[in-house]
Amino acid sequence: MTLNLLSNDDSAPSVRQPTFTIDFGAGGGGGGLLSAVGLGQTAEDPWARSLVAMTVEIGLAPFVDIARLDIAADDQAPTVALDDNGSISLGYSDSSTDLVLTATVNALDYSLRGSTRVGAGNGGALLARMRVNQSYEQQSAGAIVSDLASSAAVDTDVVEDGVEFPFIVLDDRSTAYQHIVTLANKSGFVAYFTTEGKLYFGPFNEGQPVQTFTYGSDIISLQVRSVSPIVGSAKIVGQGAAGSEGQDAWSWLVKDPSSVTGEAGDGSQERLVSDATLRSSEASQAAADSIAAAGQLTAVRGFIQVPGAPQVVVGSTIEISGAPQEAANGTALVSWVSHRYDKRRGFTSVIEFNKSVGGAAGGLGGLL
Repeated sequence: MTLNLLSNDDSAPSVRQPTFTIDFGAGGGGGGLLSAVGLGQTAEDPWARSLVAMTVEIGLAPFVDIARLDIAADDQAPTVALDDNGSISLGYSDSSTDLVLTATVNALDYSLRGSTRVGAGNGGALLARMRVNQSYEQQSAGAIVSDLASSAAVDTDVVEDGVEFPFIVLDDRSTAYQHIVTLANKSGFVAYFTTEGKLYFGPFNEGQPVQTFTYGSDIISLQVRSVSPIVGSAKIVGQGAAGSEGQDAWSWLVKDPSSVTGEAGDGSQERLVSDATLRSSEASQAAADSIAAAGQLTAVRGFIQVPGAPQVVVGSTIEISGAPQEAANGTALVSWVSHRYDKRRGFTSVIEFNKSVGGAAGGLGGLL
């Protein structure tokens, strides 16, 4: 089922004037009004004068968070160089701004007209470029993630332990960021970068909604798709005898794999996975739980476009209310956000969300 909703509110809308603070390069730290040329722009405010358009996209790993800043041809425009560190905060003039991205400039595009496009990314770009050939013995998923982050000079936020691995090999067929996603999926976790540019590795934070969006008031468009879960139950078969013969027996082969088998969920659509990295019953069960939960979470997926909502971040919860179709209402988990501004179309946010049809959130199904 797919539904597209467009708000119609005949009452006079309230007017809010977007603001920003950009901290990159010479002139960094400047802020101003995201408004028509000439409003809120002063000689001390080069970003407000010269910024033409801005896009900030953030998402769950392995999505690499990015920013694109288009600067007009202006001899007083801010000067930005490769490897400049900085941040972007967005908000409204009647309230404070919220940090949406901490990043490093990694691309500069120049045109003959004199305009410049600045590209910036956070630690996800570093992990996406890094490849390793490394083995780990008697380490948790969280310990492995912390080691990868340290090797890439990436700061970490919360990093929970997750599954214990008697022995695991990470090779260069996948990037370090892809390995982190795999470890998250096996642990029933998600991975993403916070607005401060730190790597989070743990479960979805299903707390109170950071913002409620109401049909007929602050929803520009809404699309929700409900599908039958692609996975009803999961059965994971590991290898080794670490679960029954002690941690040092991880390399043994077992005649009866029942001791390293995990099962979760119910339904006719069973997912059977054989995974040699799972060498204990606890690890196999955690992976099975993650797959079953992800199958439920990915059954309802949607996109909502709203006036700029900088408080909405990846890993948070939003609420939708008042939509004509009940499937669109309720709380949902945010998996991707795009904040967009230009001087012709204004400031809007597009949010991708997932709703669980039962069970815990778990990861988003990289093992499905």
